[in-house]
Amino acid sequence: MFRLFVVFLLLSVATQAQNNFLVTSKLDTIFGKPRILSYDLIDRVQIEVNKKKETFTALQVLSVTIDSQVYKPIQYENKILLMKMLKSGYLSLYAFRIENQNSFDGRFLTKLDGTSMEVPNLSFKRFMENFLKDCSSIVSKIKNGDFSKKELDKIVDEYNECIANANKDKVLPSSEVNEKSVAITTLIGKVEAQDFASKKDALDLLRDIQGRVNKNESIPNYLTDGLKGYLANVPALTEDLNALLLLLEK
Repeated sequence: MFRLFVVFLLLSVATQAQNNFLVTSKLDTIFGKPRILSYDLIDRVQIEVNKKKETFTALQVLSVTIDSQVYKPIQYENKILLMKMLKSGYLSLYAFRIENQNSFDGRFLTKLDGTSMEVPNLSFKRFMENFLKDCSSIVSKIKNGDFSKKELDKIVDEYNECIANANKDKVLPSSEVNEKSVAITTLIGKVEAQDFASKKDALDLLRDIQGRVNKNESIPNYLTDGLKGYLANVPALTEDLNALLLLLEK
């Protein structure tokens, strides 16, 4: 019985460690118990490892995971805040702490093209219609009152689906398919051999791109932009990435 208790205890400790860690901008993973600290302009995160505490600014981390919940540094006006990721995609939804509050009640939207917007309480329709204007079906639903701030999760999901389907009927020349498919397969193999924070996300995007290439579909910009972002800090993959991007531009 005692041995069984020890096994369960060790498993519990191991699981907790896997659910609490941070990834630095240098791609180092530090396991421990992180704690997010708010400051005027730049959030910080303190992590305790073996009773020793180390503090990083939001500029020094790629992500923080606390009890399996992911937080990422996001620029908000002139600040860098560690925001809670609620949904990810071409359009991602984050929660942030409003000034002088401890709870993550604010909502923030970011796109892979670099544009972003705080979700407003006032003039929600007007701001959202303008921000999501590249998807007419979403704009119509917001304008007609089918989508309000309460349906923010649905708005994000449907917008991402809208963008993903926007170029699906555009056909690529079949003569290029094999060359592109080989380049993608090569890059997938090299990504799998590397160890970096956004590895899973990069592989997911590559497989999505590969599927579209094999179907002679065009590749939306948000996929290539996302891939560039995920592989930006992995120099060993830069040459293969640039070669693939050139092929995909044809």
